[in-house]
Parts: sequence; C-alpha cells; structure tokens
Amino acid sequence: MADEGETLEQFRRSFSYGARSDLGFKFLARLSDDDAAEFLRQLLAQLGDAFDTGAYERVRDLVCDWQARAYVGEAKFRYDDGPFTPVDRPLEELAVALVSAGGVYLEHDDPAGGETQEQAEERIQEYLRTEPVLTELPQETATDAVRVRHPGYDVRGARRDVNAVFPLDVLRELEAEGVIRTSRRHYGFVGACSQLALRKTSAPAWAERLAADEVDACLLVAT
Repeated sequence: MADEGETLEQFRRSFSYGARSDLGFKFLARLSDDDAAEFLRQLLAQLGDAFDTGAYERVRDLVCDWQARAYVGEAKFRYDDGPFTPVDRPLEELAVALVSAGGVYLEHDDPAGGETQEQAEERIQEYLRTEPVLTELPQETATDAVRVRHPGYDVRGARRDVNAVFPLDVLRELEAEGVIRTSRRHYGFVGACSQLALRKTSAPAWAERLAADEVDACLLVAT
C-alpha cells in the first residue's frame, strides 16, 4: 500500500509535544482540521501582507487570537469566589514580593538539577502530577542571572527578556520612584504542576513563608 503521507490532524498534533514540538503553536492540537486549515490560510495571508507592509504585529495578533480560541473553556479549576483582603495602607508603605509561575530560577540554585528545556517538555506529564518547588531570588539579583525553564509554554520570549515573566526591573523602577517598597526576596515556580497540591499544600505553606518575611502584598505573574 502506498504511503498516503501525513494527515492534517497528524500535522497539527505534532506541535504539541510531538515531532515538531513548539509550545508557541501547541494550540493547533486543540483545533479541528477545518479550524486549523482556516488559521493557516489566514496566517499565510497575513505573512504575505507583512512582507509588503512590514506590519508583522498583525501576524502576532492573529496567532494570539487563535490561541485564545483554542483554549476557551479549557480551564479545569474554577472558583466561584475567593478571599479578599482590602488594602488599608498606601501602596508605598507595603512590602511587595514578586511570585512568578514562569519557571524562573538562579543557575546555582536549579530545582531540577540542570535539566534542559527539551527534557522538561518530555516530562510534562510528570510535572503535572508533582507538587511545585518554590525557588528564592533575592531582591539584588541581576536579571541576566535569572534562568527560565518551563514545560508548558514557549520560553523563547522570556529568555530574551526575563521581565516578561519576572518583572523585577519594573519593580525596582517603581521603588526608585517611591511608588512601592519591594521585599527582600522574590520567588518563582513552575506553574505546570499538580494544581491540587498547589492549592492544598504548597500555596498555604508559601503564604506562611511570605508572612514570616513580613511581606504585605504579592504580585503573582501567571503564564
């Protein structure tokens, strides 16, 4: 029997931890064949226009729009309400800590012992079953010393500018302007983890740790 080649379904699924693994385009696996074909048609049309106009931001916006379509309704954890703590002091009097779910860490304090991004992607299912590990990054950390590894999203942008997922430089600028007061320590973890363990075990323990460090507020950056 002659080789019939690769189907569109096989092609679009290959970007989600497959032969063409690319976490920026893994959303293709969640589209139907018809929707994937329409996305590719629109993508090629926008690229053709961008060659003439230089308006590549339209290509970016198109991809973001289709990503959003692919993930609508996919959230497994929903909450009808949540704790609300009113701020009773001016913001500049609060010690603010940065907590990033973007998989940031210091090279000398690697929670995964030197694992590569590719190896992390191969272990995505293991990550999703495992309790997350909190890593500490002191306030004086140079942003070029921060490393990024995460099995659940495209880390290329974060590696180009870590402030995308760990805006430490932004907090420093705000502190210099007198807008906020930063904590002595900031934190990172991999958001692709056991959500049950995160909610029931990790987060409460982390909250106690932050309170003991006299942190008043947290800026949580999700990915």
